[in-house]
Amino acid sequence: MNIEKIDSFNIQDLVSQDILNSIEDIQQPRSRFQLEHFVLNQHDTEEMRFYQCVIEIQSMRNTIRIVSLEVKKKEIEIERLKATGDAIDAIDAQIKEIGLEETRIIAVGAIREFKHLVEIYNSFPKKYSRAEIDALQPVYWTKRLVRQAELDNLGNGGTVNPAHLEALRQIGELDLEAILLQQSQQGIELNKKEIQ
Repeated sequence: MNIEKIDSFNIQDLVSQDILNSIEDIQQPRSRFQLEHFVLNQHDTEEMRFYQCVIEIQSMRNTIRIVSLEVKKKEIEIERLKATGDAIDAIDAQIKEIGLEETRIIAVGAIREFKHLVEIYNSFPKKYSRAEIDALQPVYWTKRLVRQAELDNLGNGGTVNPAHLEALRQIGELDLEAILLQQSQQGIELNKKEIQ
């Protein structure tokens, strides 16, 4: 049996510059398509899509800033390890260099995603304030909950998740007492027909 041994295997022999270029080229956690259609369009109204975009920008901004500082920190740690002249420290420095390379490549994708988010932000014709977003919450939640109930109905053969019905009731969009009264009256009508 011919088993590759890690101490004699040179990964650089197989990884061409073309592969390295492709690794860097594909970096981006979520495509613009994903951002627009699955991250922002999970919301039923424009102000909530705007809100989600701003939250995503905030999160990605913080991530990029932290990663930038982590890169600086790792560079200092690598230099310190190399400066000791110790063989184990030299290996630790090499391990940190691999981590640093990976961090830099991932950062390329994060920056790309951040740029897409900023472009999407700039494409919103209106920038909503917190007060406007709050004022539109009843409209948003009604649309969202009705959509969820409709999808339940379509996907489950006419059965709606009770939690979605309860949420509609909680926001005043489902009059449970009226529905129960109507059902009980229909039941009385059916019983009368059966008696006759």
